[in-house]
Amino acid sequence: MEMIRPDSPESRSADLIGSNLEKLKDIFPEAFEEGKINFDVLKQLLRGEIDEKDERYGLNWNGKRRARQLALTPSMGTLRPCPEESVDWNTTQNLMVEGDNLEVLKLLQKIYAGKVKFIYIDPPYNTGKDFVYPDDFRDNIKNYLELTGQVEAGRKITTNNETSGRFHTEWLNMMYPRIKLARNLLKDDGVIFMSIGDQELGDLLLMNNELFGEENQVGIITRVSKKTSNKGNHLAPSKDSLLVYAKNIELLPPFMDVVDEKYADRFDGKDDRGDYALVGLYQAALDPRPNQRYWIQCPDGTFAIPPGNTLPDVIADGMNVIPKSSEDRIWRWSFDSYLKKKDLIVFKKTAKSPLQTPDRLQSSWNVYTKYYLADRLEEGIRPRDFLDDITNDRGTADLKALGLNDVFTFPKPVDLLIRIMTWIADPGALCLDFFAGSGTMGQAVFEINQSDGGHRRFVLVQLPEPTEHPQFPTIAEITKERLRCAIRKIKKENLLFPSDLGFRVFKLDSSNIRSWDPNSENLEQSLLAHIEHIKMDRMEEDILYELLLKLGVDLCVPIEKRIIAGKTVYSTGGGILMVCLAEIITCEEVEPLAQGIVDWHKELAPTGDTTCIFRDSGFANDVVKTNLAAILEQSGIRSLRSL
Repeated sequence: MEMIRPDSPESRSADLIGSNLEKLKDIFPEAFEEGKINFDVLKQLLRGEIDEKDERYGLNWNGKRRARQLALTPSMGTLRPCPEESVDWNTTQNLMVEGDNLEVLKLLQKIYAGKVKFIYIDPPYNTGKDFVYPDDFRDNIKNYLELTGQVEAGRKITTNNETSGRFHTEWLNMMYPRIKLARNLLKDDGVIFMSIGDQELGDLLLMNNELFGEENQVGIITRVSKKTSNKGNHLAPSKDSLLVYAKNIELLPPFMDVVDEKYADRFDGKDDRGDYALVGLYQAALDPRPNQRYWIQCPDGTFAIPPGNTLPDVIADGMNVIPKSSEDRIWRWSFDSYLKKKDLIVFKKTAKSPLQTPDRLQSSWNVYTKYYLADRLEEGIRPRDFLDDITNDRGTADLKALGLNDVFTFPKPVDLLIRIMTWIADPGALCLDFFAGSGTMGQAVFEINQSDGGHRRFVLVQLPEPTEHPQFPTIAEITKERLRCAIRKIKKENLLFPSDLGFRVFKLDSSNIRSWDPNSENLEQSLLAHIEHIKMDRMEEDILYELLLKLGVDLCVPIEKRIIAGKTVYSTGGGILMVCLAEIITCEEVEPLAQGIVDWHKELAPTGDTTCIFRDSGFANDVVKTNLAAILEQSGIRSLRSL
């Protein structure tokens, strides 16, 4: 029975460096010697693809190398379950995690790498009043506990002041590792939307071009944040931006906007095929093309053509000519399309026709084509890169509608997130927001699932940043209360609520497994404490969920519990993982315990190999440990570990 130690892979988050090395080894095995990279060989294999110039285009700042390393350093923390702060703990598939998002993103790698469809973040805009988290390369978990006041330290959270001299640097050092880790979580067809103000728009754009590749930039959306404003020295700020990047733009499906009532009203014609709108066949903005300038015969026998100097020699329906200059305008349809779709042509008499006759006089007709609503719905509507109908005041109104007045400044509107999720058109999307703020994404997921019957899930991450609100001491408390209020509101308004209206709360903390500290002032006490590898103040559920986290099992997976031989045994994933953390297992108890586990295992009939984990200090002696292992192995349970 192998023991899980603090340095075991199962006791820490994903090893991103090791994973990347394995991928590199698969592609260039000859570049490795005794497990190490031979960079000279790698350069030869890559030949001219390496740029060794000292000066190159890109974004550089003091601390960039450290920020990159920080993203690759495994986390030694864990997430502790908080059922008492959750809603529908036993059934929900949604997560709300309280903690530093850098550490949480590391911890979520094993579970969610390559599984997240949609990420939205609204990070600090770096206005000089925003909190920017000072990461610690040596021990970021301890750093987090100190800054949030969970352990005594004398350190305090501060804002990133514009006069500090490292104004942009500190912000970049915070954002770089977090976005790098977030990219790993995206599916190959996943997408991330990032709200940002003008202060860091340029830096964030260059950073993302590096992390995602410039070719994966989907676009920049300008959003009107305020309809009226008189602030600012020269211009009144009234907008922010949404940067949109794909994991792989070749795999990202086109965005589709909904056809609203206002748009549908434009299709005011009707025939046997359905509702249609009329669109002019001539559009002045079109550039000349060789097969799109031809005569069209009108109902009175006259002929019409777009304006220009070059006319077909023969005056007959469909006779075309190649434009000779930019003054020769064209129809929207090619000559072939016109011949195939003549039945969609509509003529209207007008005194203001832009078309001309063979005599170069103004035609008395204009030419239109029918455009059917059904075809438009099938093709979909591409969203604009300018949003002027979802301003910040709607976000404030969303909170007031939940009875949460003056609890959060500048919350993003729920409709903004719903609009984006509509574009993505994936009813089963896993959605992530690691700057959760007031929890807008959570409410948006609840509401859109309720309206379209989807089963989207969310993962929210929020630092317990202090507030001055008497009821909510931290922003994380506001996040959780907003989710609870949104759930109550939806249930009140809908007697039937088949969608998932719950969330599990977890909190970032140091690992449940005690780490060896050779620098302890009291070495004897440290040695005695290390005999028991599990910290004394931790519950069985804490340890169980750390095992799930470190083994890459979804934290929302159902967990079954049975009492066998007086000991509590847990099973997850239909028997893929079975855990018994009993503090004492005696000689008399070992056989009925082992046999009970075997019987339950047969009943569960798991689809894959089963791992059983026990508390190492719980075995009365080595004989008990050996006997239990022998019984389980004889019954086919061979992956046995201890803590």
